[in-house]
Amino acid sequence: MALFSRRKKSGDDAVAPTAEAVEPRTAQGDDHPAESALSEGTASESATSDSVTSNSATSDSTVDEQPAAAPSIGISVQAFRGVGAEAGPEVELPSSDAPSNPQTPPAAPAAPQTPPRPATRPEAPEERRLPLASALPPEQTETVPGMKDNVLLREALTEIEAGATNDQLLGVMRQALQGHLYIRVNGDARAQISEGKALSVAVVRDSEDRQYMLAFSSAGAVRDSVQLEADPSSTSAVAQPVTSVLQQVVSGDFAGLIVDNASAPHRVVFPTELLQKTLEQADVDMTVKSILAAPREQDSAVKVGEALATTRMWVAVNDGSGGGPVGIAEAQTTDGRRFLQLFSHPLEVIALGRGDRPLPFAPEQLAKVLTSHADIAGVIVDSAGPSIVVERDALTPVLVLAVDLGD
Repeated sequence: MALFSRRKKSGDDAVAPTAEAVEPRTAQGDDHPAESALSEGTASESATSDSVTSNSATSDSTVDEQPAAAPSIGISVQAFRGVGAEAGPEVELPSSDAPSNPQTPPAAPAAPQTPPRPATRPEAPEERRLPLASALPPEQTETVPGMKDNVLLREALTEIEAGATNDQLLGVMRQALQGHLYIRVNGDARAQISEGKALSVAVVRDSEDRQYMLAFSSAGAVRDSVQLEADPSSTSAVAQPVTSVLQQVVSGDFAGLIVDNASAPHRVVFPTELLQKTLEQADVDMTVKSILAAPREQDSAVKVGEALATTRMWVAVNDGSGGGPVGIAEAQTTDGRRFLQLFSHPLEVIALGRGDRPLPFAPEQLAKVLTSHADIAGVIVDSAGPSIVVERDALTPVLVLAVDLGD
């Protein structure tokens, strides 16, 4: 079969309904970020009840949430408004302090003063890329002793600034799909869990009385949020798996989720609609993402190979509408070895900024491609990082599926 060069960037490309008729193609680089639309998911996930139980809980009683419906926390965050669009208007949540004062006017006088500046300043936001990560997961840290940070999410948030694009916000969303999040609870979280009660989670309300759940990438971010309270006395923090937190937002009466509300400008707000779509397209157990986020071990590639035999993945597809060849993205090493690019979630495809369309890829389809193309040396999972290369010899559990299909 022929090797294809990657095509020029394309916009919202329609994807063929099945991946079986699509040939692998070579992806040579990610030099041209392009807008891309989040593909429609085929898998659905049932909503959970508002009562959430925690696998690991840690109390830090330093704050008191107001019993009233609107806690006095001032927040200004960027709202998500769809892939490829500019970031939405800032969402101003009620604050008992001084009113917010927009800082956009100073940018206006700067433009007319000198001709070169207007040309340079607009380019800066356009060139911003999604938060990427190195191939290896970062070292585990604890901003508060005994309470592990979600380092990947925390580092992605450090790249978010005022005026962040929606693509950048989606880059943060992809890094939130592993590990745990901290949530603030009114009262003693341990006691509420032991009594089987639904957690009384801390929320904030906007001017339209919509409530948002608060989540945090680290215990340090929780502490910063707690310090905003006028009378901190009875608040605890609990760590829960990401999926549990997202499901609670989707199934509850929440307009969205605010992450690290007191860490301006490194904070984001995700609407419930985005969280619901993200969950529908995600592996419930986040199996592959969890392995990639963990420290590398000698058998990490073997574990990923075993997971690929039972987990639906995604591939990046170009349908040719942008002028390039039709095919599934693959990577080629300097010595000519070919590796198929696999992704744990559609957001991982968008993170590369190539304009490819995510397409679901079942284990049986992967097995068929590997057996049909013996020259494919293996797969690369989540190229945007953290990523891992799985050689063909570690993909035996997947190849066995092709044997079963043949029988």
